[in-house]
Amino acid sequence: TSSSSLALSAHESMARQYDRRHDARWLIRFIRVATVCGILTSVWYFTHVVRLGHPPRRASASSIVFDDSTLGGHRDESPRMRPRSALMDATSTHMLKSPPPFQLDVGQGTCAQSVASEFAGDVVKWGSNHITSTAAECCAACGNTERCTVWVWCSERGGCGSEKFGACWLKRQANAALAYEMPILPRVPWISGALYTTEEAIEANSIFQARFSERKARREARGNHLVYLDVSIDNAAVKRIEFILYSTISPLAAENFRRMCVGEPEAKYTWVGATFYRILDKFIDQSGVNSVQSAVHPGASFDDDKGGLQLKHDRVGLLSLANSGPNTNTGHFSIVMAPAPHLDGKYVVFGEVVSGIEHAWDINALAGALARLHAASRQSLARAC
Repeated sequence: TSSSSLALSAHESMARQYDRRHDARWLIRFIRVATVCGILTSVWYFTHVVRLGHPPRRASASSIVFDDSTLGGHRDESPRMRPRSALMDATSTHMLKSPPPFQLDVGQGTCAQSVASEFAGDVVKWGSNHITSTAAECCAACGNTERCTVWVWCSERGGCGSEKFGACWLKRQANAALAYEMPILPRVPWISGALYTTEEAIEANSIFQARFSERKARREARGNHLVYLDVSIDNAAVKRIEFILYSTISPLAAENFRRMCVGEPEAKYTWVGATFYRILDKFIDQSGVNSVQSAVHPGASFDDDKGGLQLKHDRVGLLSLANSGPNTNTGHFSIVMAPAPHLDGKYVVFGEVVSGIEHAWDINALAGALARLHAASRQSLARAC
């Protein structure tokens, strides 16, 4: 009996040791599975959330549609997309594609043509009564005219608006080389050029580089938000426009836009039902809502961001607030489609387009059509951000 009890005790001890080893092995397996699941979840998150994830779907409404699906009001059974607002940090700035700084070739010659552009300047000779056969002749005329440093020539056989084919405008800029930073715009029938010295070209290149560095730093500042509008014109395929919001320079305006994109503080604060009610050719695409004042100050307007007021409306793709006077900002904004210095100091600049500017141009191309159809009460409907 004694030996049997000892054998049984030894057996029970071995069984308990086996159970502990068995439990340890299951615990190790559980930890391994949990680790793998955690890794896969992290990969999914950074792929679908931080990088804005889901592909755009077709919108169910007609005309111009801001499309996003978690905000309700869907008329079809299409797969839903969630509104996203990615916080910019050291790991997400790679999503931005900054264009290289513009640099003028010092040795390219002073009649170097810039196609599809209309250089600015003080008028020296009006083009209405000054017709040349070619752009080169227009440039030569500038070289032979006192004070002329910039020329603009109509290249469209059918004319350029009220101007005839060959209309040659002669203008003046202090440093004409700076004119070449003028953006190339779609559907512009003008060719421009400038007369400049080597010293002016070197100075202009230095200015271009400084502007590029300043804009790049503003675009990639830590704390900025990346948001998007999915746009469809007349029920065509949805196209995405992505924006960076200047959250540090224009905190109120940037936060208001971000909240309207994701339906905060509640669902009624959204671009759903908004319209592109003002589209001016090569000037602005303007949109907004009247049903609420602002998302950042619910029930009221919000003040101008001092930093945003100091920024210039100097290029295509900037986001600018619309207002009815100082410190009267609400849920209305414009995408700037050409330099507009007369807006400087009056309207807050709070972001810029970083992808999809061609789709903003598609909207802008409706300027004439929208004016013609306005009497028939056809507008551009916006459904989501």
